[in-house]
Amino acid sequence: MYTIGTASPVPGERAQTGTGVIVNGHFFIFDVGDGVVQKAENMGLPLDKLDAIFITHWHSDHMIDLPSLISRSWLLGRSTELHLYGPDGTDTLNQAINQFLHIENKHRVDHHGDHIMDVSKARAIAHEFKNVQGGKEIIYNQDGITITAFDVDHAPIEPAVGYAIEYNGKKVVISGDTKKNDLVLEMSKDADLLLHEIILNSLFVQMESKLEETGNNRNAKIIHDIQDYHTPPAEVAQLAKEANVKKLILHHFAPAPDLRIIKNLYKRELSGFDGPIIFSNDGDEFIIQ
Repeated sequence: MYTIGTASPVPGERAQTGTGVIVNGHFFIFDVGDGVVQKAENMGLPLDKLDAIFITHWHSDHMIDLPSLISRSWLLGRSTELHLYGPDGTDTLNQAINQFLHIENKHRVDHHGDHIMDVSKARAIAHEFKNVQGGKEIIYNQDGITITAFDVDHAPIEPAVGYAIEYNGKKVVISGDTKKNDLVLEMSKDADLLLHEIILNSLFVQMESKLEETGNNRNAKIIHDIQDYHTPPAEVAQLAKEANVKKLILHHFAPAPDLRIIKNLYKRELSGFDGPIIFSNDGDEFIIQ
């Protein structure tokens, strides 16, 4: 597994959310936030061999680079079909992307010829699944790889899902954006890796207060609202402990733990889990053997 982008929409140097998984000869990317395509290419990930893209929900920091990933993987030489999996809205977004890229694709074919640029591969094949509140569904089952989409609690954002990837007795779980909830706990049971989002609400409470003091009520309201649909450190730690997770990997940081004081605040609130905790960076690699 590769943490390509590890940021939330909070400004910073990191790319937004994107995770690569290579398993049994297949290459998947989960979420494609701003900066993920360039970061993946710079990491040397085989975008020309990309098999499928999985989207957790339709917030921009999880999907804004989706047209770029579809196009760039083709431009780099992808000659196989690319599949796009996502909840309600996937078909609509994919049709819009096809329209958006139409002129770009025509320019490439006109320049290089259709024997070089097979335009039939310049698009993704959408596989939209209906997200049932509180439910889960196997959406991919090929070559011994099983991928289950499961509902998460990112209200009022609906649909929103996480993913569990299983192969040869090993399991990786990607929480998606969510509050702590029972289905994430269920899907994470005995996971080899749990990649979970995290928000430092204790810091955002102070930011909200300062914004209100300066009369910036709009941004204070936004800061207030985002505290209620992500998972603070103590709850992430509790979930990892209850699920008996072998390794907890944190990403989608709000804010990023790039300053020592911020990282120490996270660590203090994560004390409820005594297993391995990794503060992931863009470009990190995790191997399950």
